[in-house]
Amino acid sequence: MGERVGLKDLARQLGLDVSTVSRALRNDPRVKPKTTDTVHRLARELGYRPNAAARALKGGKTGRVAVLLSPPQQRFASPIFLELLATLDQSLREHAMSLAVFAARRREEEVEIVRSIVEDRLADGIVLGRTLQDDGRVRYLLDVGFPFVTFGRTSWQDRHSWVEIDYRKAGTLAVSALAQSRPDTLHIVAAPSGLRFADNYVLGAEAEAARHDLSDVLVTRVEMTEGEGERVADRVFACKGRYAIACIQDSLAFGFYRSAAGRGVAIGRDVAVFGGQNFPGSEHTAPPLSTFSTEDSRVAALLSQVMLNRLSNDGAYENHVIEPRPLLRASHRFDASPPAGTGMDHDP
Repeated sequence: MGERVGLKDLARQLGLDVSTVSRALRNDPRVKPKTTDTVHRLARELGYRPNAAARALKGGKTGRVAVLLSPPQQRFASPIFLELLATLDQSLREHAMSLAVFAARRREEEVEIVRSIVEDRLADGIVLGRTLQDDGRVRYLLDVGFPFVTFGRTSWQDRHSWVEIDYRKAGTLAVSALAQSRPDTLHIVAAPSGLRFADNYVLGAEAEAARHDLSDVLVTRVEMTEGEGERVADRVFACKGRYAIACIQDSLAFGFYRSAAGRGVAIGRDVAVFGGQNFPGSEHTAPPLSTFSTEDSRVAALLSQVMLNRLSNDGAYENHVIEPRPLLRASHRFDASPPAGTGMDHDP
């Protein structure tokens, strides 16, 4: 038995785009009748058979929800996305639906991936993360009227459903804790500019630094990886001073720990560090990493429910903001004495 003929085989022989062939096989009126006839004729000659997903499209629904993982999230850089995938999968199965995961290697690919999901009818709805203010993925989905939910709001926040962590509050929490020890220099280390959550974190951190009269404030924007954290730390530790470091994510803070160990720098004595998102193992570092919880289970459950609601009620938009919860351990201060007057909960 020969290999199964697919859409790409038809498209290659006809010199057409895969999306055009897919539309022609669905008798989409946007495709010229002559092209549709040609595609159907070749499909019959080659014995093309649609897969189960394509057959499901005859009823207008695929029974699937797509999650698009942006770089570097396809490497599961943050535990919240593992939580999201597990929670969404469970919620969908309870409604006789399934989950489809798509991963982009480069940010520029994402709009085309979203377009393919919609035009090739690979899913009934999409969950997007790492939103930009002017997000091309969202603009396209709004134009075509396809159901979606974003993890983070956009410039069109009143036109679609979203769930967002208050990262401005997260930046405020981090600097408020670090400021108690009166550092000479505050380093704010966040994700690249343009990502809404990262921009908000920096705004909150800078405002809180001004409130505490911290005048020497440096902002660094990098991808949220341990390697990037270590590279930033190597530059910071090359200079003398009493430093406080606010990292938007624990992965960056772990890089500071690794660099400090190699240089004989003692976190909690020579430098103060505050992380973010409460990664597994953050409480077991030496000293235990002060950080904030992004309430991953709650966020994942909300995103799942909002997506299901969008699929069942196209007229209603939902917006939810989750406040981060501070976990004060030991790394955010220069000595063993607890900070006074922060008004924050302590990690049990």
